Amino acid sequence: MNLKTANLSNFYSRKIALLALLTIGTSISISSHAAPLTESQQQAVNTHFSKLDQAQHAAENQIAEQLKQDFTQQLTAQEHEFMNDICPKYGMTFDVTTNACLRS
Repeated sequence: MNLKTANLSNFYSRKIALLALLTIGTSISISSHAAPLTESQQQAVNTHFSKLDQAQHAAENQIAEQLKQDFTQQLTAQEHEFMNDICPKYGMTFDVTTNACLRS
């Protein structure tokens, strides 16, 4: 594989570096001179953040409730499976309504 590279003179390399430096410096200085928010703008931002906080809180509660329900269902299923295995060992049957082993 024969690779060829183009030779740039130092003059062009320095110009490109200077241009890049000026571009980056200008973009940084422009963004640092943002005007402060007016009172109505700040109030709108605060209202928006408040709504976001409420939405996040509601979503977290919904997820927590769903996890709790899933856990309860899984636990109940595992308890029933365990009792269905244990009760027959002692000559009993498992009653789902009372969650107890009953004598046959």
